[in-house]
Amino acid sequence: MTELPAPTHIKTVPPALLNTPPTQQDNGFEAFYTVEMTRVSAFLMHLGASPYEAADATHEAFLTLLPDKWRSLEHPAAYLRKVAYRNYLRQTSSRAFPTDPVPDREGGTCPVELVILTDEQQRMVDLLAALSPAEREAMAWNLDGFSHEETAEILGKNPAAVRQAYSRARARLIHVLGLMKEAETNE
Repeated sequence: MTELPAPTHIKTVPPALLNTPPTQQDNGFEAFYTVEMTRVSAFLMHLGASPYEAADATHEAFLTLLPDKWRSLEHPAAYLRKVAYRNYLRQTSSRAFPTDPVPDREGGTCPVELVILTDEQQRMVDLLAALSPAEREAMAWNLDGFSHEETAEILGKNPAAVRQAYSRARARLIHVLGLMKEAETNE
């Protein structure tokens, strides 16, 4: 596995965390994991991953944050998405389909069952699959709450390029949805 370049947004650990008992520190990561696991999985699904591929890539990304790296990053959620997306891309080039069922573990450690999409969300994922990779990427980051400038900074791209890809994606989705609405009214 290749190492990512060092993130440019590193900050020091706040003194308050240095004096925090380990159990409270662990709860901080547990809360971060609980919130971000489903969000990052949904983010990857917007980029074309299946729920299992998304969960696998996200789990692998969380491993890069342990034990204490997640506290030292200025934007751990953005870093997590970037690493998870790279993990997903690596999976697609060396994908093997398992023949045995995945065993259930006690404690429910994998929240993939929480990433069940509604019909409307699945429709959106299907629509995003029709976009070009750059458009899908810009739309996925936007759907996840990141501005064009933040997305550009995270991905190392020009903000104008991200904005343009988002505009093209939005126009294409509006066009497709407009055609779908016409087809629904004609039936």
